[in-house]
Amino acid sequence: MASQAPVVLITGSAHGIGFATAQKFFANGYNVAISDLNEGDIETALKELDPSGDRSIGVKVDVTSRPDIEAGVAKIISRFARLDVLINNAGNFRQGATETYSDSDWDQITSVHLDGAFKASQIAYPHLKKSPAGAIVSISSIAARVGLPKRASYNVSKAGIEALTRTLAVEWASDGIRVNAVAPGFTESRNMKDLEDKGLTTPAKLLAAIPLGRFAKMSEQAAAIYFLASIEASFITGQTLVVDGGTTIDIRI
Repeated sequence: MASQAPVVLITGSAHGIGFATAQKFFANGYNVAISDLNEGDIETALKELDPSGDRSIGVKVDVTSRPDIEAGVAKIISRFARLDVLINNAGNFRQGATETYSDSDWDQITSVHLDGAFKASQIAYPHLKKSPAGAIVSISSIAARVGLPKRASYNVSKAGIEALTRTLAVEWASDGIRVNAVAPGFTESRNMKDLEDKGLTTPAKLLAAIPLGRFAKMSEQAAAIYFLASIEASFITGQTLVVDGGTTIDIRI
C-alpha cells in the first residue's frame, strides 16, 4: 500500500544544500526522493537520511536528459504513487572570462541549472497537479541579481530560473501548484570550499560582503526552501526569497 505521506523530489541532493533540504523534509514527515548523478553518493546519502529505507528512494538522474527525469519520476510514482513537491536544486559551476567562453562552456551550465529546472518542472507537472498541495521551489542565487564577474552562464541561468518561477506560478496557479524560488547567498558548503581551494576567493573577502558577518548554514537555506514548499506558505507564489545575510542590499559608500 502506498504511503499517504507527501512526497518530495530533490534534484542534486546527495550533498550540500540539497541533502540538508532532504533532511529537513524527512524530519517533517515527507517521503524523500534523493536524486543525483552518482549512485554511490545516492546510496551514502540514503543510509544517513533513512537507514530503514521505509521513507526514501534514490533515483539516478541527469537533469539535462528528459528521458532520465521521466524515468526517475516514474520510479518515484511506482514506489509512492504520488509526487507533491519538486525542488530544482541540481547545479554545477564554471568560472571564466566571458570573452573566452566556448559554446560548450555556456551550455554546460545553462543545460543543468535552467534547462534542468524547466524539464523537471514540466515532467513533474501532471503529478503535482493531482496533489492537494503541489509546490515547486527552484534554487536561484544572489548571482541572479548582481553582476558577479566571470560567471556569465551561471548568472544568466539563475536569473532565468527566477523568470521561469514567475511564469509557472501564473500559468499553474489554477492547477493548485505554487511555484517559488530561494536565492542563497554565500553558504558553508562543498562548493564554497572548492572555490577557496582553487584560489578563486577567500573567506575574508566573502565575509566582508555580508552585513551579518558570517556565512549561511546549509540548514538555514534548507529551512527557507522547506517553508516555501509548506502549507505555512500557502498564499505565496511567484516569489524569490533571498537568503543572503543582507549581501544584495548592502552598499557601503
